[in-house]
Amino acid sequence: MYRISISIVGLYVHYSDTNVAPFDAYSLGASVFTIDKATDESIPIVALTVGGATSSFDVSSTEVETTSNYTYDSGTGQTAINVHYKIADIEVTRSRFAQALIMCLFLVNWALTTASIYIVVLVVFGREGMDDAVLLLPVTIILTIPSLRGLYPGSPPFGIYIGKSRALRY
Repeated sequence: MYRISISIVGLYVHYSDTNVAPFDAYSLGASVFTIDKATDESIPIVALTVGGATSSFDVSSTEVETTSNYTYDSGTGQTAINVHYKIADIEVTRSRFAQALIMCLFLVNWALTTASIYIVVLVVFGREGMDDAVLLLPVTIILTIPSLRGLYPGSPPFGIYIGKSRALRY
């Protein structure tokens, strides 16, 4: 039976600004090594990989192997050994399909808004006689826009700012 110590030396997470969705990206890095405490020797790591990706994100990783001196307390005093590190740099980005879908939703949202304004301008300023069904179209569009907006990543719930002052508070 082996007594193995696994250490994660460095871990960093970096993410881009959430205001750039759907073109956001996330980075994760980890430095890992193993030590057999029975012999105080470094055990080489065969592979350090990422498990799997979700349906809306692409995951890619690169791994680098390096060696370094490491000092630790083995219970009998300070021990310095040469360890074999594996450094994994992981990049998570939205898939092209997810980006295309979000941009299509964005364009549909603006097309519905433009159509609604166009109908209102025709009725108010053009004095056009329109059927009641056409006059209900802007109301339908207004009710559709929040549900379309809710499909965007990271969007706040509908009505979150209703009744709240937007003035800066110190």
